[in-house]
Amino acid sequence: MKIIGKKIELVPAKEADREKIFSWLTQSDLTSSMLGEPNYPDHPIPSWEEFCTDYTSDFFSTSGDGKGRNYIILLNDMEIGTIGYDLLDKIKNRVVLDIWMKSEEYCGKGYGSESLDTLCKYINKTYNITNFVISPSTNNKRAIAAYMKTGFEIIKTLTKEEQEKEFGIAEYNENILMIKSL
Repeated sequence: MKIIGKKIELVPAKEADREKIFSWLTQSDLTSSMLGEPNYPDHPIPSWEEFCTDYTSDFFSTSGDGKGRNYIILLNDMEIGTIGYDLLDKIKNRVVLDIWMKSEEYCGKGYGSESLDTLCKYINKTYNITNFVISPSTNNKRAIAAYMKTGFEIIKTLTKEEQEKEFGIAEYNENILMIKSL
C-alpha cells in the first residue's frame, strides 16, 4: 500500500530493495555526512552483514508492519531515498524513525521533511502513536536543522550508555534525542 504525500509517495520496501537501500547508505555522495571516517569515527560504515542484522527481513515484508518497516521514497515514480520506522511501542506511545536520501541532489528540497510528515501521519492514524523519535549524531548539524524544520524538538544529548538503555542499541558516541508529537 502506497502512502501518499503532496509531492512524494512512500512505497513499502521489498526484500529486493534491501541491497540498493544499503548502497544509498554506504556508497552515495551523502555517506560521509552520516557515517565513517573522518567525520564519524565512532560509527563506521556497516558491512552488508551488519546492515542485515540491523535491518532484518521484517523491514522489507508485511511481517514488519506494526513493529518496523522501510519504505522507498518516490518523487514522480523516481526513487530518491528511504524512510522507515522501528521499535514501535504502544505502551510508551512512541516509534523511532530513520531516513536517508539516495544522493545529495535530493537534499534541501523538502522531500525528506515531507516524507517524515507523511510517515508520522500514517503511523498516527494506523497505530495511534503520537510521539515520534529521531536521533541523529550531534555532528550531523544539517540533519538536526532539517528535523527541527519538520517539527522535531531537541530533548537532550544521549551518551552511548543512555542510548543502549533507552533503545537497546547505540549508534554514535553522542546522539541528539529529538521528538515530534502529534
